[in-house]
Amino acid sequence: MAYHGNETYLVLEVSNNPEIDLEVDYLKVNSVKGNKKRKASYQQLEMNPIYSCQVPIKFNKGDSKRFVYVLPKFVLGVGELLVLELLEVNGSKKIVLKHR
Repeated sequence: MAYHGNETYLVLEVSNNPEIDLEVDYLKVNSVKGNKKRKASYQQLEMNPIYSCQVPIKFNKGDSKRFVYVLPKFVLGVGELLVLELLEVNGSKKIVLKHR
């Protein structure tokens, strides 16, 4: 994660180690605050990218690809997480990455 002006740059790399190809349905970036057990204090906000560069729509088996997501500038507070969700098209694979 890097900051420049009013933007936050996320450089991501995804590796597909299983023996089958992975077609991407969507990649969501969320800011999460609070605790799911205490629903009154839990909040998940989706952050829409300003720009994305070289985002693949398919990962072949054994493939590894890097790409960039540009988001409006944000800073994670205490107890706040950045959660990325990648979902497969017509499948059940969902990859969730959490960053503090």
